[in-house]
Amino acid sequence: MNYQQPYPQQFQPPYQRLPVANGAGPGNGYTNGNGMFPRSSSMVSSPSIVVGAEEIRQRYRKLQPHDALDNEKDYKTIVHTVELPKLAVILKSKFSSDGKCREGPCGLKEEQAAAFAEEFGKNQISPPRKENKWLKLLRQLFCGIFNILLWVCVVAEVLLIIIFSGSNSKAAAQVANSSGSAVELEEEASDEQEADYVTPIILSAVIIMAALLQWYAEQKAEDQMEAMQKLQQSSLVPAVRRDSAGRRMEVEIDPVDLVPGDVIFIEAGSRIPADVRILHCTEGMEVDNSALTGESMPEPRVTKTEKLTCAPTEARNLAYFGTTVLKGNATCVVHAIGDSTFLGKIAQGIKSSRVKSTLEIQIEHFVTIIACVACIVGGLSLLANIFSPVRRTPAMILQNSATALFAQVPEGLLPTVTISLMIASGQMVKREVLVRKIDAVETLGCVSVFCSDKTGTLTKGEMTVQDLAVPRRPGPGGIAAEGLEVVVREPGGLFPKATEQLSLLGSCGILNNGANVRYDDDGEEKYVGSPTEVAIFRAGAEVCDGFEGVKNKPESQRLFEIPFNAENKWMLTVHGRPGASTAVAIIKGAPDRVLKFCSVQSDPAALAKIESCMQ
Repeated sequence: MNYQQPYPQQFQPPYQRLPVANGAGPGNGYTNGNGMFPRSSSMVSSPSIVVGAEEIRQRYRKLQPHDALDNEKDYKTIVHTVELPKLAVILKSKFSSDGKCREGPCGLKEEQAAAFAEEFGKNQISPPRKENKWLKLLRQLFCGIFNILLWVCVVAEVLLIIIFSGSNSKAAAQVANSSGSAVELEEEASDEQEADYVTPIILSAVIIMAALLQWYAEQKAEDQMEAMQKLQQSSLVPAVRRDSAGRRMEVEIDPVDLVPGDVIFIEAGSRIPADVRILHCTEGMEVDNSALTGESMPEPRVTKTEKLTCAPTEARNLAYFGTTVLKGNATCVVHAIGDSTFLGKIAQGIKSSRVKSTLEIQIEHFVTIIACVACIVGGLSLLANIFSPVRRTPAMILQNSATALFAQVPEGLLPTVTISLMIASGQMVKREVLVRKIDAVETLGCVSVFCSDKTGTLTKGEMTVQDLAVPRRPGPGGIAAEGLEVVVREPGGLFPKATEQLSLLGSCGILNNGANVRYDDDGEEKYVGSPTEVAIFRAGAEVCDGFEGVKNKPESQRLFEIPFNAENKWMLTVHGRPGASTAVAIIKGAPDRVLKFCSVQSDPAALAKIESCMQ
């Protein structure tokens, strides 16, 4: 076929363009998510490109869900329902027959990957538009209904000074009557004029200082968040591509340079760099989707093609950008990057105007009341001065009215609220909570009840073993006679000194385990695996004073493994020296399944002791 295979819209951002017709590359004709083609000389002169474009439109419609729109904002795709041979054609990639892609030419060709990179852009979610920090400072200085009210007071004071600066005591003396002396009015006018110079200066300083404090606190929080994001850069992704001659190329790609059709390899502890379709995975593979769904329980993954009725978020042959592999490893093909990923759709959906905080709503309500009260008081003061038996100049009448109006405005409220929120924000930082908008502190304080059905949104997704049960004397007879000993954590949070039986249990927990230990750049231990496996591994390490002494023994080498799955509800591992005549088998799982393989199954008294202990 002389044309390139189409790339359906659900596998690309709406704005992306795909080369059509012979020879992929810029200038040979493009289409965007709306099916619109920019006019070019090649399009006008080559009817074959127009035909190819129409064919892509038709194929694109067939590969879309029936309810999908041209500019779809929801995450809709049918990649999980497409058979792998057809998916390889759509993505212009190549997979091995077993899906492992460990041998032979697989993946995209380098020139095709370069063309896709030019068309699809970087594999990164478009960041929200960041406001210039100096414009932000100006907004905090002059915007906001309370700031506006205070600045109105400042401007009014300045205008009174400018307009009535020519008023003097002589004008006041000419309108004096029998009820007051010219000297008293002169002193009164002089005092008011002197006070007017101080008030606008102090009020302006209050507004500026409060805005500077809030701006500094929020800017510092944003800088800290940017620094944290830079520290969380993903490592290179192992992948496979083909050179121009079709030969296999083992490469490591920066996650931002991945394109649809790339075949990548992921393992336990890896952060999934894009939305991928699983080509092959080990039995019992699990991923942590709590970042997307809020569910702390790991979810299994398989390679089986799903039915058309299955929603993409329920498909078990897909893995999503930003999630983590807890157990197992897999070979995957990238089908969506950047803003077209599930996480990207969520990010685009929340890019809306910021909702006003509870504090802002309350302050607006309060300021509205204050403005009304101030206007009423100022108007009454104006009428009282006009109809007063004491004759005053127009300047004095306006100044008295303005003073009565300004007296209703609580100038100290703004710095008081700002400083209080900054103190609360500082206390949150001590609890390892970074506050980007200090108004959010007050909103959090208004919350009295949290309602959630997603434990992953309220917890760290970690589990801890609280107690252990071991036989007081080994063997069915010993269990039947003396029962089990329950070991609980001491007040310090650690298990007591291990006995022989407890050490044996801890060693089994370390060896028969799918969790791994990795070390970060600072040399700190990081446990990778499902929450249950990590909890058992940590408990075993505590009991045995570390896991290295157990795992590094020659006889601890794992020779065989049957991973845990939902049907068996147990995990089996065999350990020993390679080539040795003997080995040790360790099984772990649900009690009702595991006890069937144990010698205590034939001893009712021992089983009764075990069941009473578990209850």
